[in-house]
Amino acid sequence: MVSKPPENITLTPFERWVESEGLKVITKHTVYDLATEPLEPWERTGCDAALLDMTQAPSDKAWINNQGTIRYIVEIPPGGTFKAERHMYEEIFYVVKGRGATVVWYEGSPKLTFEWQEQSAFAIPLNTWHGIYNGSGTETVRLYAATNMPTPFNLYGSPEFVFNCTNTFPDRFDPHDELYFTGQSTRLGDRLSESNFIPSVLQMTLDDYNHRGPGTNMYVLMAGGRFVAHVSEFPVGSYKKGHGFAGTGATTGGVSRTGLQSENSYLFLSGEGYDLQWKTGQKPGPDVEFTRYDFKKNSLMTNGRGGHQHFNASAEPARYLVLRYGNPFFGAPGTPKARSPHEDTGQIDFEDEDPRIRALFEEECAKRGVTCEMAPV
Repeated sequence: MVSKPPENITLTPFERWVESEGLKVITKHTVYDLATEPLEPWERTGCDAALLDMTQAPSDKAWINNQGTIRYIVEIPPGGTFKAERHMYEEIFYVVKGRGATVVWYEGSPKLTFEWQEQSAFAIPLNTWHGIYNGSGTETVRLYAATNMPTPFNLYGSPEFVFNCTNTFPDRFDPHDELYFTGQSTRLGDRLSESNFIPSVLQMTLDDYNHRGPGTNMYVLMAGGRFVAHVSEFPVGSYKKGHGFAGTGATTGGVSRTGLQSENSYLFLSGEGYDLQWKTGQKPGPDVEFTRYDFKKNSLMTNGRGGHQHFNASAEPARYLVLRYGNPFFGAPGTPKARSPHEDTGQIDFEDEDPRIRALFEEECAKRGVTCEMAPV
């Protein structure tokens, strides 16, 4: 659904800026394929783009439901450039398709250049100048970005400040550090590492993590920011425990007209299957209905504030990427250093789940010729 500003509300500073930019806004629960979602010109960047307002329950009192964090897709034409800019918000990119290079610098400093390809992820250090270039003369590049862009607009109400502040952040970025974007990774703890550039999210090493069922997991802190890359994978013919029913962790949907909330969306990088989701405050049971949403590679979806459960009914592992607030060194919830593995998140153990859930999964696996690898309940 493409939304336009309603006439019966007062727009937030962020919404006023989006309107002035003529930026296409897509309000959806699920974008089934980021690689093919239609876009429109965004003059500022010299590219086609669309803002992704991911929500389960669009409000009739808002144009853009998410006023703390937001996402967008941008497509760079063959031989083209995402015009250089700097800004007072954090940003992490994932490369949906294509290859190219990014140049990052401060005014008067050396310029650091690194190359990327499909499946790469990279962070833009706060308020650095950066230009993003398509490395092909015949193929487009499509990038998926997650950012806390609305926050400084709504805090300060000044696009001039957001894009023309001259302050630098040397604790986050050193333009003389030639290793900054080399793809090196530093392990900080179990399921926690640090890297400013991930050459391939699909190939990066994850740690074992069975608290939520079979699978692996890793959090990556990037560019000294509050935003992180959270990567999880679960095996062929398996599924995760239902979780999020208590409304805890980083899943904080809803609408705040002054808001600093962080919505939660996850991008599937491999595998095929579906999510089951329940409304806020509900847990699955014989008298509670769920909604099913199918996914494949490049599907992006949100669970809002409701409970949800991931199912991989394909013959390859299902890996997904979450870009959101979550740096534990700034008190963010939901990360290994900030949350006990025994914390109550409304999670439902397999032996306690509605029998319909296992029956549906076994039926779906049988349709696809995949063996259900889940242990008997």
